[in-house]
Amino acid sequence: MNRTILTGPAISRRGVLGAGLSMLALGADPRGAAAATTVHIECDAGQNELPFRWQASALEATYGIAPDLVSLPFVGQYEKLVTDLTSRSDAYDVLVFPPYFLGDFQALGFLRELDPYFSIIDPQLADYLPVYRDPVIKRDGKTYALMYDGDLLQVCYRTDLFEDPKEKVAFRQKYGQDLAVPTTWVDFMKVAEFFNRPPNLYGTAFYAQRGFCYAWFVNIFAGLGGHWFDAKMNPGIKSDAGYKALSLLVEMKKYAPPNILQIDYPTLNQVFLDGSTAIVVQWDDLPLKCENPAMSKVVGKSGFAPCPQRSYMPYSRVMAVSAFSKNPEEAYKVAVHMQLPDVGITYVYDPECGEDPYRESYLKASAVKNHLGQPTMSAAAAANYVDAIRNGLKAGYPELSIPGAPRYIDILDLYVNQALAGSLSPKAALDACAGEWASITAAEGQDRITKAYADWVDSFHKVGLTY
Repeated sequence: MNRTILTGPAISRRGVLGAGLSMLALGADPRGAAAATTVHIECDAGQNELPFRWQASALEATYGIAPDLVSLPFVGQYEKLVTDLTSRSDAYDVLVFPPYFLGDFQALGFLRELDPYFSIIDPQLADYLPVYRDPVIKRDGKTYALMYDGDLLQVCYRTDLFEDPKEKVAFRQKYGQDLAVPTTWVDFMKVAEFFNRPPNLYGTAFYAQRGFCYAWFVNIFAGLGGHWFDAKMNPGIKSDAGYKALSLLVEMKKYAPPNILQIDYPTLNQVFLDGSTAIVVQWDDLPLKCENPAMSKVVGKSGFAPCPQRSYMPYSRVMAVSAFSKNPEEAYKVAVHMQLPDVGITYVYDPECGEDPYRESYLKASAVKNHLGQPTMSAAAAANYVDAIRNGLKAGYPELSIPGAPRYIDILDLYVNQALAGSLSPKAALDACAGEWASITAAEGQDRITKAYADWVDSFHKVGLTY
């Protein structure tokens, strides 16, 4: 566990604007005459800490808060937090974690309800995109978290290949249809097969390493009409949709680089950014890197689109206040500041970090800038990118977020990985996974989990989302 007291760089033009607006709203003294209060902020180490670093000076100037960043490893974050919070540790004031932890953390009493703090600073939740509002940050009608990062999977493809006249003719000759961005998984497989020309060009690639390979399975499963569970908590993966989705993912290996089982988040970025892959599904921060010349060989050669049929929303990040914080009001001020419209917009399109849009007001091409206020894409690319996010979220498929979710997801990832490695057939893998899911449900309490799942599904229906 690493700690960093953030004094912050000089506040950028956008940071000054955000700090100034917040100070006016609070009637705060920007001179910060009183000694700063230290607030301990837990976050997974790496690029996702950067917005807190960029806002450190604004937090001190606006609220008299000195942020102390407590960095945890990405792998093992859940286990570390559960261990510390079970012992009622006050090592953390602000907790940054994926929403699928929320069901467990709320049930275990690790989080403070935030609604009583709204009178201090209005978090402006009406601007949240519906898919991120009540379903993600609330439980039993109470607010336990605020958004920091909105994730979904998205298609990135090589426009220079898709628009090449010779490629168009060859594709029509082979498949009897036009070469186009796929809107079904059948067509995605055709595109991947067509462009698979090793060793210099591969049709596709995906996250196949243990840890998040489950998400690429669920993305296909969602598009085929699958559901996590039925109303009685019978696992939905043990179904024709589940078997077909995992079979397609296993088949996709044929059109991917030979090291596919070692491909993780940064490697998946790299095999597209280096120009060696025609089309990939990746988290929606890859497009920002595609248009950055320091990172990409495909600048100006990339297009972005929603995933076929539905776009899965794995991970994301929320900010919560620890139930054991000694400075809960100050912790709330940090969390609410980081997601205010004028602050969040300074980092959700920055290619250096991994945070993505979660407010309606962010979904405009003119907002696609880095934390210094500099455009990071051409106007045309930015418009394409924002449209892809908006259209993906219209059919966004929710990450599981009920008590037990981290265990359900980890077991699913284990068995998907075994199918990808060839040690189990897709059907055998999902049947075995379903058996373990049933054991998790029994351990959590059948009636309790059935109700929690029903309430969670209902929260999506209430905001007009199909599930």
